[in-house]
Order: sequence, then C-alpha cells, then structure tokens
Amino acid sequence: MPNLNSFNSCLARPGVMLRDHLINVRRTMECYFEESEQRLKTLIGLAGLCHDLGKSHAEWQEYINKKREEGPNHSACGAFFFSYLGYNLLQAMGKWNDYGVFWLWLTRDITDHHSKLKNLSDDTWLKRYSWEMFDLSGIEAFIHEQYDELRFITIDEKTLEDWIDTGDEAIEDALDMLNLGFGRWLPLELMNKLQLWRKITTSLIGGDRFDVTAINANRIDDLQHAQYSNNIDQFCRENQAHPLSKVRMSAQREIMRQLMNAPNQQFYTLDMPTGYGKTITALKIAAWLGEKQGYKKIIYVAPYLSILEQTSLAIQGAMKERALEHHSLAILDIEDKQRVGENQLAMEAWSHSIVCTSFNQFWKALFPYRAQDVLRRVFLKDSVVIVDEPQIFNPEVWNLFLCALESLTLLLNLKVVFLSATMPPFNYGLSKAPTTLQFKAPSGNDRYYLEVVDEKDEELLAKFLKEKEYSSQAAILNTIEDAYRVYKKISENEANGENVYLLHGLMTPLHKKVLIEKIKLALSNSKQSGHPLYVISTQVLEAGVDVSFQHVARALSVLPSIVQAAGRVNRHNEGTEKGVISVFPFKRSGEKDTRSYIYPNNIQKITDQILFEKNSWAETELIALVQKYYNEMFSQNTYEGILAAIKDAYQGDWDKISQFHPLGEDYLRLPIFIPWEPDEDEKGLLSKRLKTFNILKEKFKVANGKDLYDLYTNSNYMSKLSFEDRKQFMILFNHYVINVPVKKVLQIVGKDDYLNNRIPCLPVTDFYDSKAGLSVPFYEFNVII
Repeated sequence: MPNLNSFNSCLARPGVMLRDHLINVRRTMECYFEESEQRLKTLIGLAGLCHDLGKSHAEWQEYINKKREEGPNHSACGAFFFSYLGYNLLQAMGKWNDYGVFWLWLTRDITDHHSKLKNLSDDTWLKRYSWEMFDLSGIEAFIHEQYDELRFITIDEKTLEDWIDTGDEAIEDALDMLNLGFGRWLPLELMNKLQLWRKITTSLIGGDRFDVTAINANRIDDLQHAQYSNNIDQFCRENQAHPLSKVRMSAQREIMRQLMNAPNQQFYTLDMPTGYGKTITALKIAAWLGEKQGYKKIIYVAPYLSILEQTSLAIQGAMKERALEHHSLAILDIEDKQRVGENQLAMEAWSHSIVCTSFNQFWKALFPYRAQDVLRRVFLKDSVVIVDEPQIFNPEVWNLFLCALESLTLLLNLKVVFLSATMPPFNYGLSKAPTTLQFKAPSGNDRYYLEVVDEKDEELLAKFLKEKEYSSQAAILNTIEDAYRVYKKISENEANGENVYLLHGLMTPLHKKVLIEKIKLALSNSKQSGHPLYVISTQVLEAGVDVSFQHVARALSVLPSIVQAAGRVNRHNEGTEKGVISVFPFKRSGEKDTRSYIYPNNIQKITDQILFEKNSWAETELIALVQKYYNEMFSQNTYEGILAAIKDAYQGDWDKISQFHPLGEDYLRLPIFIPWEPDEDEKGLLSKRLKTFNILKEKFKVANGKDLYDLYTNSNYMSKLSFEDRKQFMILFNHYVINVPVKKVLQIVGKDDYLNNRIPCLPVTDFYDSKAGLSVPFYEFNVII
C-alpha cells in the first residue's frame, strides 16, 4: 500500500503544488463570471477548487512522482467532492432551487474535463472511492480555509458514504428542474442556456489547461485594424493589372458604402458573384468593424482545406499578416523548427488575432464533443466571424447551426459575415434576417453563359470535350467512379496523358496539394503550350479553388452546385470571348443515372423544373435561379425538426446535439496510409505550402512516408512520445492518409490491422497511382468528392 501524502504536500504536476493549482483555477473560473450574481460565482469558484481533488489520491501521487506507470482516474472523484460540497453550499445559502441546474452542469463538467462530454443522467461518478487513500482531514482544512460558508462541513468517510444516497436524490431533483414536459419552448431561449452551460465548461477547461501552459492571446487594436485596411487598399492598387480589377474595386466600394449605412447589425450576408473579390472585401469589412466598433479578432471559417490554405495566403498578401490555421493537418505556423512543439495549445485555443479554421473545427466551438473542444471559445469574444461558402453545410443541420451561432453571438459579442454567390435561407434558423450587402454583376458584363446539352456517358463526354477548341477545359462529375471513367477515356489518345489531370477525394492530402498546384501552373501555360488542358474532377473543384477554365462541362447535379461550378468559368474575365458551362444529364455506360447516389430526389426535381425552363442562361440570371431553388426546397421541408435536439440537450441529453456534423455523415469510412511522395519538381512547386510539413519531417527524422510508417508501427517508439509530440506525429502522418468507405477498404486491405487498432499501409504500387490516386477497384465507387 502506498504512503499517504498530506494534502498540502500533493502535486498537481511536477513542480506545481496541487493546492496552488486548485486556487488558480478557482480564480480563473470566477473571472469569467465577474458580472454574475455573487452566489453563483461562489459556486463556480468551488468547482475550480474541487476539480482535481482526486489527484490527492496516494496512488496518483505515486504516478506523478514516477513511482508507478499510471494513476487512478481523478476526474470522477473530483466531481464527487464538488457535488457534496456544492450541494451543501447551495443549501446553506438557500439557493438550491435557483442554482441546482448549475450544480449539475458543473458536476458533469468536472467528471468529463479530460474526456467526452456526456449526458447529465450519467451518474457513474457517484460511488464509493478509496477514501483511505486520501488525506480527508487535510482536504477539509483546505476547504474551510478557502470557504467560510463551508466551515460547518465535515469531510470524512462516513459523510462521504452517506452522500451517495443523498446525491442520487439531488441529481433527480436537478433533472426535474430541467424537464420541460409538454410546455411551449423557444429554440433560441434554450440554446442561450446551453451556450451559458458551455461558457461554464470553457471557464473550467481554460482555467485548468492554461494554468499548466500559459497562453498569451493576441488581439487587434484600432491602429492595427486601420493599418490592415490600408494594406488591403494598397494590395488592390498593386493588382490593377488584373482583368477584373476595376469591377472588384467598384464592388468593394459599394459594399463598404452599404455597410456604413447599416453598421450596427450582428449578421451580414456578402452577396457577390464568384471571382469578384468576396474574400478581400470581407477582410476589409472585418478591419472596418474592428477599427470603428472595437472588434479584436478575425475568424475565417470555410468547408475545405484547399479554401483555408488559399485564404491564409490571401490574408498574408493583402493584410501583411500571417493567419493561424486550425484544421486536421495544421500545426502552429512558425519558422523555427525548434519551436514547433512549444504551443500547439495556442492553435487549439485560437489565441492568434487572425484565425483560418474549418467548418468542423468551428462546429466544435458551438457543439463541443470533448471537453478540449471548448478551448476554441476561450479567446473568441469580440470577434468578426467570416463564414465562407455556407451553402456547403448539410441542409439538415443548417438551422441548428444558425440558432447556436446567434446564441454565441449574443454571449460573446460577435459579428458574423456570410460569403457566397449561392446563399442559403436564414429565416428558419435566425430570429432576424441578416443585413444584405450585395453587388450584382454589371449588365452586359457576363463572363460566361450556361447551356443545357444532351445526355452523355463517359465516351460521349470525352468526345464532346475533344471536339471543343478551347485551351482549357474541366469536367465535373458527381461520383469518383464517373470521374475516373471519363479520365480514362479522355487519356486514351493523349501522349502520356500529360495534359489530362484527375482530381478527387481519394487522394492523400499531400497528393491533392501537388495536383492543384500543377493544375494552376498548367492553366497559366495552356495558351502558350499549344496543347489543350483537361481537368476531370469531382466536386473538389467547385468551391473555393481559384482556377479558371474557358469551358466547364458539369454533370447535372443541383442548382447551387452548378452555379459554384460556373464560378470556375472565365473567372477572371481573362478571355475576349465569354466562357461556357455545359450542363448535361450523365448516365454511366449509357444506362446508370449516378446522380441519385449523391443528391436526394426532391432537390433533383426542383433543379430540373427550374433549370430546364430554357436551354441557355446568362451569368446574371443564375443567382435568381438559386434563390428560387432554395425557396422551393425550404417550402417543401423547412428542416426545423432538428431543433428538437436543442430541447433534448437542455434536458440533459447532450449527445443528442453533439452527434451532428456540419457536412453530414453519409457512410462509414476507414483510414489507409499511403506512402506516396512528390518528385523533386513537385516539391519545388510546393516549397512554400509544405514548410510546416517539412519541419515536422525533420523533427521526427523521416525522409519519406515509408520511414514515417515504420515509426508508427514501432510501439516502443510511439509509447515514448509525449502527448504533444504524438499529436504532431499524427498530423504529419495524416498527410498520407485517405478515408475509404468500409466496403471498399476491406477489398484492398485486410481486417487484422484495424482489429489491432492500427491504420494499414497500402503500397503505392498496389492500388495507388501518381496520376489517378486510389484508382482500383473503382467499380461501383459511388461516393461524392
């Protein structure tokens, strides 16, 4: 049996006394609620004081002193102590009926503060612990010292044992307070209470994590905002040679005029045609709001990695500031490889003044799945949030997202700007419509037109493209197999296929980066080369990738998707003639309509009814078509049913709301590691984009993916990595990983690795091709992206 430590001698971590850590977390949590009613603040502070009391367990102290390999779970025990003390505190103050719900929230948060956030009814923390392993008299003295209100409390084995029965009744009482029965409720009111709960969670997690690792939050002051605005103006002047420069500057001036006429709204939509400089204009808006209204941060949110990285470069170019990127492949963006591991926590907490992050990461700020997810909220106050391409959101969760975003906006004083050429409706999710900032393309200034053409299969489509006399063409298909089949057909007569590219989601992130850069280079050289360029893609190409083709052939999908594809046609108005987007029904092998694998029948019908009214549409007509599409779509289904999850979460079932994903989950996938490497020319093309990737390769001393996988399968090596290093190792590792639908993955790798909790490695020579990605077997590969 281990020696019992006196409470005052216990450590929270090496070199830090437990009592000091608890006091620090208490103070931090109380700071989050300076303006709250004092007695609630007292309860919240008590949670900070109790959250790690379980670390005073004798075996945990042996663990932190390296006398045993692991210690007992301390979180649940800390929740037990708080539940007992917090209940008695509220009873003594006569505030149980007012704050019993807060008591239950705090108890749950302490239990979960290193894990998944669970439901309130889960009371597995309420049990007997090894009380003989604790210095209970020392804990009692500590609590009495910190809280005069609890000097009457006894902490010994008998009172703690008795609390188990009483605590069970207290939980039931608190849950009854949350039970709405069949009464009327409003989504935003309940969401406000849920977001308040997660503010409490944030105070605990922020107080705990940042007492371990101090983080300095960067904020933008008025002078910096003014400088950013001047930098953007200078950037626009320096790019006046761009074919769209005049119309972009005119559009920006008009948008800023509209903003100045309505400066005090919380939500805006920035409605501009593709290619008209929405991103730069949005940054100009953010800088103006910061300078004039005191907003301190800019958070840019987008669906895809390609858009995020592109915008990060745009921010650096236009604002002369480096943005912090936070997504699945991001590490802290630094020059010095010696400092890579210094502060990954700073990235997860969005401590930088300008942040580029993904839909998935931002979603976790609204609906955290694990306790760590709330770190995104710590420094979010007084931010301008720019949400790009919101039409990519799964429509089933769109209203839930809007409701939560409105609540968080009220709680943290946010401004929100939505950017899109195909804006979805807001009237079912927000309590008030956003203010529209709009610039329409000048009459007679269309860059392209849309034509509806006859049905095609892979052979007819390849022939259709070959017959066109354009130097650059793209074909966008609905599924990977469709794209692969068209790619094979069009490559048959091309020498080495050098001017034909295939782009889809079953390519490693590293490979996709290489291909997008090669496509951009090929586009810049297409007119001079004398060889037509063909890019065959899935929807990867549609949103946010800044490329421009003379002609795009788009398999019939749904209207917003078609209009996004049209945004890749003559995007910069670089040609003397209008570009063309050809839309056609596609049938694989002339028989199978693969559109239904991706898009629901009801929105297919809406698209067809609107699009087939005539055979040709001007660019300026398409926005009205999209609004007509959304009006009809939401008249058939308002997607308000999902708001019932707010009531479920408020009544205690948090997983009813944290289970959703912004882009939807259409099928189960499993990861495969593919050690594909770019050649020397490709590495040169990507030298700037791969800077942090290369720093990590040097840090872990690997030359290529094969070396990296060898380390991954070395259990001795992996077990010695710190938590921080392991996290960075997996970020590097994921540059080589693709996620494949289960039915397909088990055709090309065995089950054994997965059963052993290991990601299998697929040799490049087997099923992975440097031009086609994961190319075999593609048959019946009916997946999007």
